[in-house]
Amino acid sequence: MRGLLKIAPIIISATLLLCAAEVRTPLRPMYTADIAITSDGSLLLANKGTSEITLLDKEGKRLHSWSIDEPPTGIVVVEGKAYVTSSYDQGHLTCIDLSDNSIKYSTRTGMGACAPTMSADQSKIYVLNRYKGTVSKVDAATGAVQREVKVLREPCDAVLSPDGRYLYVNNYLPAQRADVDYVAADVSIIDCGTFEKIKDVKLSNGSNALRGITISPDGKYVFISHNLGRFQVPTSQLQQGWMNTNAVSVIDTSTQTLIGSMSIDEPDRGAGGIWDIACDGEYLVVSQSGTHEVSIINYKPMIEKLLAYPDREKMDYDLYFMRGIRQRLPIAGNGPRNMELKDGVLYLPTYFSDTLNVVTLADSRVSAIAYNPDRVESAADKGERAFNDAVLCFQNWQSCNGCHPGDGRTDGMNWDLMNDGIGNPKNCKSMLFSFETPKNMISGIRDHAGIAVRAGYKFIQFCDVEESVAQNVDEYIKSLKPLPSPYLVDGELSEKAVQGRKVYEKYGCAECHSGPYYTDMKMHRIGEDVEFDAGWDTPTLREVWRTAPYLFDGRAATMEEVFTIHKHGIEGKISRKDAEALAEYVNSL
Repeated sequence: MRGLLKIAPIIISATLLLCAAEVRTPLRPMYTADIAITSDGSLLLANKGTSEITLLDKEGKRLHSWSIDEPPTGIVVVEGKAYVTSSYDQGHLTCIDLSDNSIKYSTRTGMGACAPTMSADQSKIYVLNRYKGTVSKVDAATGAVQREVKVLREPCDAVLSPDGRYLYVNNYLPAQRADVDYVAADVSIIDCGTFEKIKDVKLSNGSNALRGITISPDGKYVFISHNLGRFQVPTSQLQQGWMNTNAVSVIDTSTQTLIGSMSIDEPDRGAGGIWDIACDGEYLVVSQSGTHEVSIINYKPMIEKLLAYPDREKMDYDLYFMRGIRQRLPIAGNGPRNMELKDGVLYLPTYFSDTLNVVTLADSRVSAIAYNPDRVESAADKGERAFNDAVLCFQNWQSCNGCHPGDGRTDGMNWDLMNDGIGNPKNCKSMLFSFETPKNMISGIRDHAGIAVRAGYKFIQFCDVEESVAQNVDEYIKSLKPLPSPYLVDGELSEKAVQGRKVYEKYGCAECHSGPYYTDMKMHRIGEDVEFDAGWDTPTLREVWRTAPYLFDGRAATMEEVFTIHKHGIEGKISRKDAEALAEYVNSL
């Protein structure tokens, strides 16, 4: 073993052990989305699967719980109060007073509310509205929404500079067309004084699924954990990170520019499913959800190596970067995601096993507590776990989530799959309704989604899985449900979208996009550069607001461009007003 690499003992708490004679009621998986620590060391869990907030003591015993109307997405605790974000079709910030367990207020912010972040003076809460694409500034005392600022695409996590001046916001996916040489997501920077966005910092080419973000205690560097897709090459192999790698990007706060991206993979073993990130000045810690590990990186040697690197533009290809400065530590359970680091101790729940890991960084000692030992998974639950499990993949480089992040949707990039030839990249599709709307792939090369699932394991992850695993993944994909469109107004079409529906009818869009899924499920030759004699498979328009860029190769960055620039399905001229209304209607489906 090289460098700091060692295997630490994992101590399983007695709460994992069940008396054989004891019969308990099976419980749903809790799917913990976030964790926070109270002043007395108790733990608050935001549980997406049960739509509740759970308070645990240090030994994992449940002390209290609060049920909320929407699945919780994030939590932060300040001065005896817990601020919880939750979202389905709206999005709320809820304040809980932990002294008497009362709910002080619940404020509507925006669809996709997540990542609550307290201001430096503790008077404001910044809430990211992921599907609205905005950040809200909320009065922490009253819950009143004071301001809102637009960012780029799916803001999902944020960190505040130590002086409280800047808020750094992860945009989950690229916000651009995909048929170009450089495609990457950005970090948006908000001036908290003026509450205006001052800059977008584009990360290394291929950066997508920006998940965690943290800042060094001295405020010099911002670190972002994310996937790095090598979309420029065909998907012909996995060795040496050929298809997807896992990286930490670094922003210099003195210049607000990207320094570079560090790979946390190894030459012969990936760190698939990179998720959250934390820094305390001694260590930089990264959770690897797909390989069920954490990377514990010695901070000072890492910074020295980073700043001395001769060509930082090529640094993200260096699979030896972490050698000698990082320990890869297995943890108990499946799917470590969001975590909390305090006083040298890491608190890390696992999303797919409801297990809390407590890791002492100084000696890499791991203690594990099962806080939902009677959980029972459905076939769809098992399928979601497999969908996100990079251990199934050859050398652990990726899982299905690697190309279909955000609950089986899209990464916003083009990929040159080998199933329909080579040298013809296509835009990644969402898996929503893939079983209901055969054929599959934009070329219709797969007769149904079941074939695509099994081919994906064989030709994308280069592994053979048991048929039961593939069947469970089938059930997970079938279980996917569309989110209500953020373009709707209180669940109804806006006035502009109503006009857009008339334009939709005027141009005969329903000839191809009809029925409950807005597709006739047929192949059509449309456009000037149709690659196959049969044409393209007609995709569903349900939840299309979430799947930019558009057309078979992602050449249209927005839905409006589909009609104004590329005139998809449009004969003759279309006015700007009609195009905007048509885009509004389609994005509302």
